[in-house]
Amino acid sequence: MYKLDVVTPKGIIFTGDVYQTVITTADGEIGILENHMLLLTNIKPGKLRIEKSPTDVQEFAVTYGVIDVAGDKVIALVEEVYDLDSINVEEEKALLEEANQKLSSESITDQEREHYQKQKERAEALINLAKSKSS
Repeated sequence: MYKLDVVTPKGIIFTGDVYQTVITTADGEIGILENHMLLLTNIKPGKLRIEKSPTDVQEFAVTYGVIDVAGDKVIALVEEVYDLDSINVEEEKALLEEANQKLSSESITDQEREHYQKQKERAEALINLAKSKSS
């Protein structure tokens, strides 16, 4: 077991001892067990699976952030966390459509392109997680 903290700008979402954490990073999905090697990496939009035990599991949708694995302490700093049941699919579809429209325009700056690419990636991940939860 190790200590996990999941923190957003709005406050602490989860704190407690866990057996395993599974999260999507820039390098793909990783599982973190006790005594995991030191790691600091970017979090990408996807599922956060917190296993307090093999039968006590919580799942969330997260957006961008960083995760710091240091010995017996793991801290995930994320922009947003959602219960899978609370994702507003219609709102995410509207954000996805807006991002696709902006990205197809040739008159946007590189900074705007990066912003809308992140918005697209975030919306797609949240829509897919909501759909997988309801099926």
